[in-house]
Amino acid sequence: MKNKYENILVYSGGEAIGDALYKLRFIQNLRYNFPNCKITWLAGQGKTEYSYTLKPLINKLIDEVIDDIKIGVNPLKEIIKSSPIQKEYDVIIDTQTVVLPTLILKKIKHKVFLSATAKWIFSDIKPNNFSIKDSSLNDRLNIFIKLINNNQIKYFKDNIVLEDKFIQLSKKLLPQGNIYVGIAPGAGDTSKIWPLRNFIKLAQKQVENNRIPVLFLGPNEKDLLDIIKKEVPKALFPEWTDEAIESGLKGPILVIALAQRINVAIANDSGTGHMFALADTKLISLFSKHNSIKYAPNAKTLIILDSKKWGGIDPNLIPFNEVNNSIDKLLR
Repeated sequence: MKNKYENILVYSGGEAIGDALYKLRFIQNLRYNFPNCKITWLAGQGKTEYSYTLKPLINKLIDEVIDDIKIGVNPLKEIIKSSPIQKEYDVIIDTQTVVLPTLILKKIKHKVFLSATAKWIFSDIKPNNFSIKDSSLNDRLNIFIKLINNNQIKYFKDNIVLEDKFIQLSKKLLPQGNIYVGIAPGAGDTSKIWPLRNFIKLAQKQVENNRIPVLFLGPNEKDLLDIIKKEVPKALFPEWTDEAIESGLKGPILVIALAQRINVAIANDSGTGHMFALADTKLISLFSKHNSIKYAPNAKTLIILDSKKWGGIDPNLIPFNEVNNSIDKLLR
C-alpha cells in the first residue's frame, strides 16, 4: 500500500538556469505523483533560478522555495551544529552525492531519508540494481519518486503551462504558416560551442530550402546580431525585435513560448537547449566535453550529435553535414 506523505523536502546545492530547466521534468513528475503533498525545494549552497526567472513556471509545482538558509556550504563547521531547519519532513530527497552535505542534511528531522550518496548507504530505502554511473540525471532523480511510490512512477506528459501574455507575443513574432528552424549558437561555456560559421551556413541552407531560420541569442551574444544579419538577411531574431523589447517580456519563458512555434531546433549543450526541450520542440543537441547520456535534454524527439563519436571533445569535430541532414530527418 502506498504511504501517505504530507510533505517532501528536496535538497539541491542550487540551480543555474541550465540545471533548473533540466530538473523541471523531475519536479513535474514529483507533483504529478504526489498532487496533495506540500513540496519544499531547498537550495542549500546557493541561489536557485526557481526563486527568480523560472518562478512563474514552478508556482503550482513547488509550494515553497528556500535559498536563504545555508546547508552544506561549510560542512566541517555545520557537522557539529544543530540544523537551522527545525521542521520535520515526511520525506527528504537528497539530489547531490557528496558525503558531508548528506550527513548535514540528514540532521533535519524526517521519517524517510533518500540519498544516492556513497552507493545509497545513508538512504532509508534503496533501489534494487540501480547504478548512477551510466544513468541520466533524469533517471537518477526519478528513482527517488519510485522509491517512495511502491517502485512506480506516472510521467507527466502535458505541455508546460505558460502565461498567456508570452503565448500571444510568440504568435505575433512567429506567425503561423511557415517552417521555422530554431538555431541557438551560444552557450555559457564557450568551449562547448560549435563554430559560428557552421551555424551561419546552416541558417543559409534553411533559406535555400524555403524555411525560415530563427536565431536565439542571449544577452551575452548580442554582438553576433549584426554579423548574422549580414550573412543571413532573411533570418529572424524574435527576442530582439522592437515589439518584444517594448513588451517587457523576455528571458527563458519567452524562449520556451517561441520554441513551441518552431518545427525543429539546433542547440549546443546549453540552457537554451533545455528550453527547447521543455517546449517539446524536435531537437538536435550538439555535445562535446560533457556526457550526453547524463545531461541530454528531456526532449520527446531528440537527436544527439556528440563530438566524441568523431574522436574528441572539440565541438569542431561534429561534421556540418551530420547536423544539416538531421534537420531534414526531423522535418520529414
